[in-house]
Amino acid sequence: MSVRKDGKYAVVGTKWGTTGTVLVDVSDSSSLKQVHYLGNSNDAPNIDVKFDSRNGLYHRAIEKTWSGNFEIVDYGFSAGTPTNPTVVGSVSDGKSHNVRPHPTKPVLYTMNYGLESNGFDVYDVSNPTSPRKLGEYGPQGAGHDINVDPERDLLCCAYQSGQFIGFIIYDVSDPRNPTEIGRFDYTKRKSYDEANVGEEAFGAAHHGHFDPRRDLLVLGDERPQGVPGGKHVFDIGWKNGSLKNPVPVGFTVSPNARRMEDEYAERFDWTGHHFDIVPKGEATLVASADWHEGVVVYDITDPTTPTPVDRYRTDDGVSDIRVNDEVSQLGKAPMAWKTEYNEERDFIVASDTFTGLYTFELTS
Repeated sequence: MSVRKDGKYAVVGTKWGTTGTVLVDVSDSSSLKQVHYLGNSNDAPNIDVKFDSRNGLYHRAIEKTWSGNFEIVDYGFSAGTPTNPTVVGSVSDGKSHNVRPHPTKPVLYTMNYGLESNGFDVYDVSNPTSPRKLGEYGPQGAGHDINVDPERDLLCCAYQSGQFIGFIIYDVSDPRNPTEIGRFDYTKRKSYDEANVGEEAFGAAHHGHFDPRRDLLVLGDERPQGVPGGKHVFDIGWKNGSLKNPVPVGFTVSPNARRMEDEYAERFDWTGHHFDIVPKGEATLVASADWHEGVVVYDITDPTTPTPVDRYRTDDGVSDIRVNDEVSQLGKAPMAWKTEYNEERDFIVASDTFTGLYTFELTS
């Protein structure tokens, strides 16, 4: 799921028995309207989707068990329209779990998520009909997700498993040629298998966000069973840490966190998932889609004591929804997937695997 910078549209990806992408008009945040549904010729889900920095384009990854890597969709850039989109570019070689367009440049970063491949690839998408691969970066392993801070020219890449587990920070002052600045190796720290629920531990790095106002990085871990992954706050220049040597200063788990059994319906229930950082006056908050918790708000104003402060169960109308067999295996709603904060309109868009799309306003 992704929200366009101006806050007019959200685009939603698919998984678990559904395919394609859906563009939603969120200009009236209290009355969301579907603008288009664009399926796939091979019925492939599009697990991740992101808007390009140029209006009228978005990128969508193709689920790993289907052929293809990613596609570029024109919904108003040149050949397509919002109601009549068309796939104008694609890459078939390799595999991407997540995609991340650079926020200001025609560059696309794609996460390989393969143990025998490098963490991420870089593509020039200046011509969306002909994406051009520029290189591969990072150690071998399952690179999971990337985020970019264009103000500080920084990129954070999280690795869940393989040769390296943890995160690496890159200088992207040249967006087409990332240069490593520093890294944090999870394997040198206490693992979740050695910890009780709520104790600081490290493993299965999922993705990170740079604090827009302070030299901090928030990094979430996602674990399918056992002790659930939490959220870390790293000092990358705030006090004693740096970009080269990040220092963990805070840790939290979701408000109802508990051990997860290795049954399909309980997998991921209490671990963290996709989140975003929300600057709010003098406060700094994290809005997170935390699976069975729904949407959780954490206060990280004091980065040494991140604390859950609010929660919304994203299970609205679930009794009226006919759930397909694949989604029903996940258990019961809520199963919140992602949140994204839109600075332009100061609102949050969230998605839930069972119940769809939500908009939220944060009040004091």
